[in-house]
Amino acid sequence: MNVLKPIQYLFFILLAFPFLTMMAQNKTSVSITAQATVVDNSGIELVTIKNMDIDAGMAIDGKIYVSAKRDASAAMMMLKGRANAKFRVTFPAMIKITNNTGTGTLTLYYEMYGYQSDNQGASEPIDAVERNLQISSDSKYYFWVGGRVDINNARPGNYNGEFTLQIEYI
Repeated sequence: MNVLKPIQYLFFILLAFPFLTMMAQNKTSVSITAQATVVDNSGIELVTIKNMDIDAGMAIDGKIYVSAKRDASAAMMMLKGRANAKFRVTFPAMIKITNNTGTGTLTLYYEMYGYQSDNQGASEPIDAVERNLQISSDSKYYFWVGGRVDINNARPGNYNGEFTLQIEYI
């Protein structure tokens, strides 16, 4: 009996909102940084190509939307693995991040798209529930991550959190 062993990648989301009100007025950009850490080495590597950039000045009713399919501000990652291998990916649909000082929260509702080549426009939605995908013949698969960021309860300060992406060969 073959037991599947999930590979987990942790993405530490670092949000810097030191002067949220000023940023909204000045349209200063905020960067969400994704850092991948391999928990179990099974021949899979995940490389962060681009972090998600958020412009707090673009908030509508306290929410910022970054389209994973169409927005150049979406984060981009590349998975390297076995050519043509099938894999499953799971991630949380939402996380809440608390300000380091304990006052204020951000809520992130993730949207992820993926494709076998570097073509964001052709990418397809990946739900937070388990979905079977296939690595390309050149051993790559691309992910774009966006979503909605609710800043209604945010207060000035620094926000740190993590986004766990679980990948397993099937």
